[in-house]
Amino acid sequence: MKAGRSSSRACLLLLTVALVAVAVVGPSPATRAQAAAPTPAATYHLDAAVDLASATVTVAETVQLRNVVGVPLGSLVFRAVPNTLGLFALASAAVDGQAVSPKLDGSVLELPLTQPLAPSATTVVDLRYNLDVPRAPGRLTASPRAMALGYWFPMLAVHHGDWDRRQFVDVGDATFSEVADFDLTVTTSEPAHVVATGQRVEQVGNRSRFQASSVRDVAVSISPDFVVKRVTVGGSTLEVAAFGEDRAAFYLSRGAEFLKWAGDHLRPYPYPVLTVVDAELPASYGGLEYPGLIFISRVYRVSDHPEGESIDSLYLHEILHQWFYALVGNDQIADPWLDEAFVTYLTYAYYRESLPRAAPSVYERTIAGGGTGAVDSTVYDYPSDAPYFGVVYRRGARFLEALQSKLGDGPFWALLRDYVDTFRDRIATPRAFLDRAQGATQSSLAPLISDYFTYGAFRRPTPRNWTLDAPTGPWVGSASLFVAADFPVTRVQVWLDQRKMADGPANAVTLDLTGVEPGSYVLLVQVCDHDDVLFERARRVEIGT
Repeated sequence: MKAGRSSSRACLLLLTVALVAVAVVGPSPATRAQAAAPTPAATYHLDAAVDLASATVTVAETVQLRNVVGVPLGSLVFRAVPNTLGLFALASAAVDGQAVSPKLDGSVLELPLTQPLAPSATTVVDLRYNLDVPRAPGRLTASPRAMALGYWFPMLAVHHGDWDRRQFVDVGDATFSEVADFDLTVTTSEPAHVVATGQRVEQVGNRSRFQASSVRDVAVSISPDFVVKRVTVGGSTLEVAAFGEDRAAFYLSRGAEFLKWAGDHLRPYPYPVLTVVDAELPASYGGLEYPGLIFISRVYRVSDHPEGESIDSLYLHEILHQWFYALVGNDQIADPWLDEAFVTYLTYAYYRESLPRAAPSVYERTIAGGGTGAVDSTVYDYPSDAPYFGVVYRRGARFLEALQSKLGDGPFWALLRDYVDTFRDRIATPRAFLDRAQGATQSSLAPLISDYFTYGAFRRPTPRNWTLDAPTGPWVGSASLFVAADFPVTRVQVWLDQRKMADGPANAVTLDLTGVEPGSYVLLVQVCDHDDVLFERARRVEIGT
C-alpha cells in the first residue's frame, strides 16, 4: 500500500513523414496457454544467516545474469535499498570469480566489468554483506517478537536503454524491477517460524528453503510466536502467519473471499502461494505488498464483524497488488498510479458489488477528498506520503471510477483482463494502458483523461489517430511493422520487452530478430510528433524458432 509523471522520451528528429492509411491490427492478448515467456534474465541464490538476538543478518548473494537487452553492458547496476533503510555493510563483490571495486552511492550499487558483457552472454555476480536490522518499525525491522525483511538485498536495476540509477526515497514504494527466479535459504539462530515469498521446498531444523519463479522481489518474516494456518483456494495455498488465532481466522476467511472475487474479475491468482503476515509496521504504512507475500500492520485490530472495516479494506488492497505491481509490473517511481490507483479503486468496487452497506464508508475512507494535482506525478514530487496518497491513490481511483462509468461495466472489466493478459510478468506503461482504454470505446476519452493527467497524447478533444500494422505471428527471423498517423511523425521506437529493436524517423521498420530467444514478448511501439508528444501502443507477440 505504501507505495509519477512518466519521464518524457524526447523526439529529437523533426522529419515530417507522409503516411498512408492502413488496416488496424488489434491487440493480441496472451494467456498461459500461448507461448511461454523466455526464462527470466536473472536467477538469485540468497543464503541468509539470521541472528535473532542481535538482529543481524549475514548474506551470501549470487546472481546469474543473461544479457537480454541487445547491447553490450559495461557495468552492472543494483538497487541496494537496504543501504538507505538499515546498516548495510558490503564485505566483498566479485564478477565471474574476480574481485571488483564496486561504487555504492545511496541505493545505487554499480559493479564495473573488466570487459563488456555481450548480448546473450551470461555472467555470475557474488556479493557478501551484513545487515544490522533497525529496531524501529518499518519495511526492514526487528522487534522482540519478530523480524521482517523487506527491500533487504541488492536487486538488479531495470535496464531500458540504460541502467536505472534513480535513488530510493521513502515516499510510496519507490521500487522498480523485472521478474527473476529466486532460491532462498534462511537459517535462524534459534527455532522460529519462517515465512517468505515462494514455496517452501525444504525444512531441516532451523534452516528453511524457498523457491519462487518469475517474481519481482522476495520478502521474509520470522517469529517464534506466529500462529501459522493454511487453506487451499482454487489452485493456490493461502498461508497466514499471525499473532493470535483470531487474526489467523480473519486472514483465512476474508483472504479466500478476496482471492475468489479478484480471480473472477481479473484472472486467477498467479502464484502457488499467498502468505499473509502480521508485521511491525507503523499504522501509517497500513500494509506492504511483495509478490506472493503481504505484510499487514498488527496495530490494526480485528473485531467480531470486521467486514468493511479498515483492516478489511486494507487487506483487500494488498491482495489486489498481487495483480497490479506483482503480476503486471510498473515503474513505481515514475508511474505509481498504475498500481496504487488500480488497487484503491478495485477495493471499493468489491464493496460496492459484494457488500453494499460498507461501500460508502470505504469510499469516504480511501477515495473521497485528497489533492487536486496531476495523477501522473512521481514519488519525487511529494515530500511525504500524505499528499502523495491524496493524489495518486484517491484522485487516481476517481479517474478509474469515471472510466468505468464511461465504458460500462462489461467493457471496463474486459479492458482490465486484457491489460493483465498483455502485461503479465512484464512492465506496463501508462500511455499504453490509456491507449487500450480508448480502443474500448467509440467515444473520445481525451476530455476525461486530460482532467486527471498531463499526457500530451490526450490533450486534444478528439484522439490523434494512428495505426500499427504488424504480422500476427509467430515471428521468425524478422518482422516488418508500419506506422500510419494523421499527424506528422518524427520518431518511431520499437521495443521487445527490455530490448530496443528500432529507433528513428522511418515509419516502416523491419525488426531483425537474430539473438531474440523464442517466446512471448510485449511489443511496445512509441511514436513522437513534431511537438515531442509521445504516443504508445502495446501488444503481446510470439517469437518462434
